[in-house]
Amino acid sequence: MEYLQFSSLTEKDFDEIIVDAGGRRYTDDLKIQELNCDYILEDVVIELKIIEEEPLGKKEKQQKFIELFPANADTVILYPSEEQKYKYFKILESPIQKALKKASKQLQESAKNINAKLRIAIIMNNGLYMVSKDEFREMAIKRAKNDTSGIDILIVCSMYYYSDKFDMRIFFDFYDIEINNIEYKNKKLIIDKLRLAWNSKTEKYMTEQMSNMNLSRSKEPIQDLFFESNGIRYVKPPIQWGKSSGFWKDGRPREDSRQKETIPDIIVLPVFDEVSYHYAKKYIIQKELLQNSLKDYFKWIEDNPIKSESKFKVVVYIALTKEDLHNNKHPFSINDIQKCANLRYETLFKKIQTSMIEYSDKIDKGNFILLETQEIGINQANDIAYISHIEDDKKQNWIIEGKHIKYEHAVALAIALCLIIKAERVYYIRNEDFKWS
Repeated sequence: MEYLQFSSLTEKDFDEIIVDAGGRRYTDDLKIQELNCDYILEDVVIELKIIEEEPLGKKEKQQKFIELFPANADTVILYPSEEQKYKYFKILESPIQKALKKASKQLQESAKNINAKLRIAIIMNNGLYMVSKDEFREMAIKRAKNDTSGIDILIVCSMYYYSDKFDMRIFFDFYDIEINNIEYKNKKLIIDKLRLAWNSKTEKYMTEQMSNMNLSRSKEPIQDLFFESNGIRYVKPPIQWGKSSGFWKDGRPREDSRQKETIPDIIVLPVFDEVSYHYAKKYIIQKELLQNSLKDYFKWIEDNPIKSESKFKVVVYIALTKEDLHNNKHPFSINDIQKCANLRYETLFKKIQTSMIEYSDKIDKGNFILLETQEIGINQANDIAYISHIEDDKKQNWIIEGKHIKYEHAVALAIALCLIIKAERVYYIRNEDFKWS
């Protein structure tokens, strides 16, 4: 199932809005210098600015985000703390600031030329989706107040489109605010005309999107915004819808764009006690594989470790009893012994898995593995996991720190590590604060 694409709102759509409100183009004469506004409505001049820029596509912006959000995991969530917010919005607001500064100059010039009584700037978000509509509105108002003198009223418009391939939601915004306190008796009337025309246009727009399959469509729903640098994925997840899906019972489906999935390589090897060793030695076909004695077998294991640079490759030694081996027909092979070890591992695995419980602050002692997973945004390629060993009151020993691995595989690795370390159980923290749901 594919996402339904929409066509973008353009300046041509705003031409229709202005005409519907009773206005017109300021001029269609290409000979007139560029420093003029877009529209006239009665004795009001109006300038439109549409923000299409997505800053994550620009290298200089990426570098600023890298400096602002130090990388301590394979995925860095671009969600600012209170201390980071000023610099964060400073990075994002530059296209808004530039657009409104230019609009101010255009409105001043055009108002002077026709003796207009009111100057209105309309700014529409059509691509800066790293911010919510409220954040975009806040930035635009701040920049209009601090950086311009030629804007009397600012109108902030936006369209936000979300979809899970079954449900979809469209958020339209039309918000006006006075920047300069100008005495003008028809001020409210003008704004009401523009709002009514905007509402009418957006209704027609939605009808056309649903009924006209011949439209040129390029606008996909808002998804994870990200860039990658030095193996680190910097992600801005989309905002939540505010309600759960009425169709997807287990939560909205997530994408998975990973080119190569991180899957734990868990190697199971059999080991013995004195009784099981002699039983295996007696009936195994390849007797040389068990060496001359149990002591020699353990020394052989120690001298021939399975080496790996990857923390995702682990070896679990499974102790077999005589009873574990008893069901094998005599004589048996090393493969039969391996099957016994695998079966025993599966039994132990399920026992730990069914006893896993969520970690809480009340748990302060014990010998356990702690698994924390962070499921981030729409794409599972963002997900990371932390695995650590905690023993009584001792320091937390980190094994996996912020590595790309999805939840199910992280659980499998945590259980294997629990068996290797001989911990009592696995506790988990499943962080879904930034997960598409």
